[in-house]
Parts: sequence; structure tokens; C-alpha cells
Amino acid sequence: MIEGNVITLLAAEALIAHRRVKFSGGSVIYADKNDAGIGTTEYGIDDATNVGVRLDNAGGTVEMTADGAISAGGRIWPADDGKVSATINGDSIGKAVVAATADGDVIECLPQRGDDDTAASSARSRTAVQLPTAAIWNNFNLSDMRKNPFAGSLLECDFAHGENIPDSRFTDASALIAVVPGAAGVGELTLFSTADNEEACVQWTGCPITSSGGQPWAIEVRVKASQIANTKGGWFIGLMAGDVALAGDHIVDGGTLADVGAIGFQNKEGDGDIIDVVYDKAAQTQNEHDDDYVTLVADTYITLALHYNGTTIAMYLNGVATGTAISAVDIAAADFPAADILCPTFVLKNAAADDVTTYLDWIRCAQQAA
Repeated sequence: MIEGNVITLLAAEALIAHRRVKFSGGSVIYADKNDAGIGTTEYGIDDATNVGVRLDNAGGTVEMTADGAISAGGRIWPADDGKVSATINGDSIGKAVVAATADGDVIECLPQRGDDDTAASSARSRTAVQLPTAAIWNNFNLSDMRKNPFAGSLLECDFAHGENIPDSRFTDASALIAVVPGAAGVGELTLFSTADNEEACVQWTGCPITSSGGQPWAIEVRVKASQIANTKGGWFIGLMAGDVALAGDHIVDGGTLADVGAIGFQNKEGDGDIIDVVYDKAAQTQNEHDDDYVTLVADTYITLALHYNGTTIAMYLNGVATGTAISAVDIAAADFPAADILCPTFVLKNAAADDVTTYLDWIRCAQQAA
């Protein structure tokens, strides 16, 4: 029995120092990017020679070999030939204590398994752009937030698995909110209306977000619309002040948002195939921060996100930061809902007495406690 951090094992191939290895029979060889390693070589050796392996469950840090540039403090993932990488590949295996600049650099790393958010979160087969964006969510300790309700605000709903509709919801007489089977029988949160000026809205008031001046936050959604013609209807998804008095009026008749604090993505009834990035402070004129942010295709999902890093708010489309971020100067202006308490909101407003529907595949929103 070995009680220390290093075990001596027989190598089944020549090995270089500071590379990840795995078992091959009773010997060890390099662990590639899809292999579960057992530890890292302490020194280089020839084939059929004993080598010291620092075990993955050892305490402290370990020297590892990078396959390219890695930022200091950045997460690391397994790579081929026993190296580590900044390229996302399943669950991360730790963080780089110092930066690597090139392939072959040996850097100090902190092993840390299973606390990131890069694994697929649904039984449905999805591509990377159809899943939450790792570049955003790896900045949050989601594992701790899931276990500890005092660690901050967290909302995670994947309607492919038939999530419940939140209690904070509003429907006019000719509107519907439901989780119904979509393509291939998987669930989608559906907002539907068939009458002019009728509204359906859901708000997750159990996930309050301080809009600025507090901890970083993010909200990301995968959403689509059934129709993109002008003057048929409009919708909003993002953060908005929670107020039961707004029932039926989160989007007022005529298509403008209610005059309350809001930050998010708006599809306006007069511009049916376009999403704009907007924000508003109560009693101020709504700021059209990024007109024509994305052009919609009917019945086609897109992934949208906002990420506040404590200074600015970046917008993401299908996993890529695009557009002009909401700057610190913008946030300090009178028309931004600075330091407001907002909650995730999804709302649809009919504008023409025709059938209009929007669908939500999943939503995630988080802000860690200070």
C-alpha cells in the first residue's frame, strides 16, 4: 500500500517528465485527450523502466506539460500525449497556476476535477453552440451554487426534460403557457397567443439579480419564434423587474416594453425578423443599445447571452461574444437600470389577432453571493 503522493510503476513506452499517464495492463503509457489518467510523470525514462508517477489524488500542485498557450488561472483540459490544453474537452481537470505560451511549456497546475460546466447538460444530442457557453459559465462556481442555496442566485431549466413552469406567470384570456413536446418529442416552454394585445409571460422571481455594482452575473437562453413577419407580435427575453401588477403589460400595446428596469433581447412587432439589445431604467427613455443585433429565421433556435463581469456587459450569439459591450460609461448613465433587482423574464405579446408562438429550449441565470 502506498500512502504517499508518488507511486513507482513500470512504463510500457518511453515517457517524458511532467506528462499525464494511464494504466495499460499493469504498466503506464501516455494518457490522450479522451483518457482518464492516473497521474503525472515525475521524470523521463526509457521503455520498460520504472517511473515515479505523482497521483491525481495527491495534495498540492503539480507540474504538467502544455500543448500550447494557456492563461494563468485558466482551466485546463486533457490533451493527447499526456499534455494539457486550454481547448475545452469534456470536464476540466484543473487550473493553470502560471501561464504557458507554447507547446511543450511545463507549468505549475492545480488539479481540480468536476467543478466546471463543460459537460453536456441534456440527454438530447446538441452541438456546442446549442449548449451553455463555457467561456461564460466557467467563471461561476456552479457546483457550489447547486449544493448551497446561500451561495447566490441560480436558475437552470432544461425544458427538454420537462421542467416545471415557474409560479410567477401571466396569461391573458387568449394566451397559453405550457411545456409541450417539440421536435423528436422533447419539451419546449411555449408561449402562445391568438388575440390582439394578448400576452403570455413567465418570470423566475426566485433568481434575483443585482444589475450592476454587485457580483458578476450572466443569463443565457436558447430560443426561437414561430413567425418573423412584421406587425404580428413581439417578445422579450432577459432580465426585468418582477411586478405582479404588470400582468398582461410587460410589453404594452404597441410593442414597447413596460417602463420598468430591464436588460435583454427584444423582438419588436414592427421589425419581426430582428432582435435588438435594449435596456431601460424606470422613468427613462429605453436605450436601443444594439439595433439589429441578429436576424431571425422562423422556427430556428439561436442561443443568446449577456455576461456582466463586474465592469461591462458582453453579448453572446451562439457561443461567441459579438456586438459592442455595454460599457462602464453606459452603465453609469441615467438610462441604465443601475443597481436594480431584476429577474429572468420571457414574455410574448400578440399584435394582430394571428397565432404567434415563441419557444424556450433552456435557460440559465446566475449571480454568486459576495
